[in-house]
Amino acid sequence: MTSASHVTVASAPEPQTLVRDVLLRDGATLRLQAPTPADLDDIKAFYDGLSPESRYLRFHGFGRTDAVARADAEATGADRLTLISRHDGRVVAVACYAGLREPGVAEVAFAVADDDQRRGIGMRMLEQLAEIAADRGIHRFDAEVMAKNGPMLGVFEHAGFAVRRRGSSGELTVSLDITPTEAVLERIGERDHFAAIASLRPILAPSSVAVVGAAATPGNVGGAVLGNIIGGGFKGVVTPVNRAGGVVCSMQAARSLAELEVAPELVIIAAAGDEVLEFAAEAAAAGARALLVLPAGPEQEGGEASLVREAQLLEIVRSAGLRMVGPSSLGVLNTAAEVSLNATFTGASVRAGGLAICSPSGAIGIGLLGHAAARQLGVSMFASLGNRADVSTNDLLEYWEQDARTAGVVLYVESFGSPERFTRIARHVSRRKPILVVKGRRRAERVLSEASSHTAAALRVDAAVDALLYQAGVLRFRSGEELFDAAEFFERQPLPAGRRVGILSSSAGVATLAADACATRGLEVSATSEAQNPLVLGISAGPDEYSASVPKLLGDAGIDALMVFYVEFYDGDPEAVQEAISAASAGQPKPVVASVLGSGGRLPTRTGLGVPNFLFPESCAAVLARAAERREWLSRPLGEPPRYSDLDAPAARAVISSFLDREPAGGWLTLAEAEALLATHGIPVRASHHCRDVERAVAVAAELGAPVALKADFAAPAHASDIDAVMLALDDESAMRSGWRELERRVHAAGREWIGAIVQCMVAPGGDVLVGAVRDPDLGPVLGVGFGGRRAGLGRTASFRLLPVTDAEADELIDSAEGVATELDGFRGSAALDRQALRELMLRFALLLREVPEVVETDLNPVRCMTSGCVVLDMRLRIERRRPVERVQTW
Repeated sequence: MTSASHVTVASAPEPQTLVRDVLLRDGATLRLQAPTPADLDDIKAFYDGLSPESRYLRFHGFGRTDAVARADAEATGADRLTLISRHDGRVVAVACYAGLREPGVAEVAFAVADDDQRRGIGMRMLEQLAEIAADRGIHRFDAEVMAKNGPMLGVFEHAGFAVRRRGSSGELTVSLDITPTEAVLERIGERDHFAAIASLRPILAPSSVAVVGAAATPGNVGGAVLGNIIGGGFKGVVTPVNRAGGVVCSMQAARSLAELEVAPELVIIAAAGDEVLEFAAEAAAAGARALLVLPAGPEQEGGEASLVREAQLLEIVRSAGLRMVGPSSLGVLNTAAEVSLNATFTGASVRAGGLAICSPSGAIGIGLLGHAAARQLGVSMFASLGNRADVSTNDLLEYWEQDARTAGVVLYVESFGSPERFTRIARHVSRRKPILVVKGRRRAERVLSEASSHTAAALRVDAAVDALLYQAGVLRFRSGEELFDAAEFFERQPLPAGRRVGILSSSAGVATLAADACATRGLEVSATSEAQNPLVLGISAGPDEYSASVPKLLGDAGIDALMVFYVEFYDGDPEAVQEAISAASAGQPKPVVASVLGSGGRLPTRTGLGVPNFLFPESCAAVLARAAERREWLSRPLGEPPRYSDLDAPAARAVISSFLDREPAGGWLTLAEAEALLATHGIPVRASHHCRDVERAVAVAAELGAPVALKADFAAPAHASDIDAVMLALDDESAMRSGWRELERRVHAAGREWIGAIVQCMVAPGGDVLVGAVRDPDLGPVLGVGFGGRRAGLGRTASFRLLPVTDAEADELIDSAEGVATELDGFRGSAALDRQALRELMLRFALLLREVPEVVETDLNPVRCMTSGCVVLDMRLRIERRRPVERVQTW
């Protein structure tokens, strides 16, 4: 964006205004906003200011612009929407759609100021219009385009939507199917990825920096950061800025950013209160590309005033097209030789290397950096994100994915702003480099009422977070020590091909402890083809024995990884042994970890090189187990997304709308409504017949003409199986009447109200499975699979994942519920059950849950899995009215 000549402190947009922030291909941000009638003159001025060629292509001639501008400014309702973008106080782009007479179809058009074309603005506006329109029931955009309007045609062709052209004589009608698809989302994700990388370069690798608020006063935050930048050998230009002038770190401070001959790419602000807004506006006016906003001192303001100021700060940033880290960030660091930027408070000196570290909490982030320095781990970059008003963990993952120096990522996270985006980005990054996470703000055990579903009752603490991280390929750790042990391994060692471990030790006792530690972590210590395993060298073994033995074990085809142990004895030399192990294993394709101990149980001095060295055998085994876990995750097939032609999304929406018309506050669907909803997505259900008296039940059984099941009818979410109120294989009138009496007795004995019974045809024998979902308030829907029927929720038999997207992910969920997988594969001579049918049911159910997010809690229980096919025998589905959350940041 061109720099503004004058920038004032802006107010945050009104909450009812439709606002979307987007990233452009050059890394600048752009705020799109629905206009009001007050914007009419500015929109007309924008159209009148277009070049003759641009006006001709937009309006297919040189007609008046007042009518179009008025229609854009007054666009309201689901059938018409306009988005405008401003910069430097003027409108620089306008995009709109207007409904046509054909249902679900709208005409789309957009124009971009000549100076701002070829930056991807048109593409971003089209994306946002399409997303909003699709959410309002529009499925196709039509556009009348002149054949020589190459830029607009290019936008349509490359957006990712299915495109159809027709027409001649210099004018074309272009039709776009704007229904969201994986292909469209993937194309948008690619654009977001490269735009995010471009946007972070001025923060992580700036050519010039200004530190606003830097002073020579002791304890001054800006002065401390400026000192670190200079002391770290920053390869760019750095300038202190202080309204009082003076000398800071032997440098003459400028009194304002406007005094600088060249605008700094990164402006670091160390100020308090409204001064932050004033300096941010000054940075925007000067033409800066990014801001790093630090706390002014140890006391940080909180409360409503701080939130309002943060919103105003973000408005300044967005209006100028900037990116921002903070507020309340404790800085960023980049050890690349061509950058050497240490814009932090830390006094730790870290070695350049392959670990990128990120934390929203400044104190924890600095602590992580300090631990890395203490262990002499190599760090590529570090970022303390503070309040994450703009730059987020997701943005940094995008940047670090393409950074060749970064070999692994260490994160401290407390929440996921956009779980879907985190999962998608982290999955991409994890395929190339490991992501190690410690998750803060763990939840306490849920307090579940008796009205909860079996699925909700089975959802254990943090299972949703575990599900998200597993599907993203992220390794979660419960302590900082475990995380840094793993970080040390992943920075220096290759992944094992499997779980077979070799043990080399100077002590038989230590070797035994190591083997036990392997056994409890799923690692295998087995006999090798060429060497004894464990191989015990004896207590007097020294560097020469280890130099000879390490290659021997690593060369054995039956070993995937090696653990090496040494305890100093009399005049031993642990430093030399450690160097011998490192030298002997250097360049090997198999990983090596060690526990080399000096006298008194101390580790030799770390050098930052060589094999990871830990105090205990358990630490060695734990690290190798996590490495094997990563190898197994990488080895899983990606799978294919399902493609079913019989899904009826409008019918599903109609069921939900009808229910909410009757029950505005939401609640449990009736059994008939639940059956109808599942039928819209082809989920097989055994029909249920409600009977209020025994005569009706006898008549229904006679009509069915087959043995039936008789179940007490309870209001959801209660199940008849909860009190064993189920009678099976009733095959005549006498059995029906006696079964009815017995069920009524059981219900009354349990203190429940008798409201009748349900009659169902019997199904073939098989295994009963619970398939259910709970919408986590932070992470969205989580799908669970476990034992069904009366065994539902028994112990820890249910497993959870985020909604599976592919057949491979559905299979992973089934396999993680070990009891279910065992039963499907055939148990103790029983026939194998139809896993493929269960997988399809789960995938159809996942598609339904995405289509109707109002479904917040479900039990399909039991799902009867047979040797051929599976069918839902009972179900409970709870609905809540969707609370729309208007997204502002779109990437």
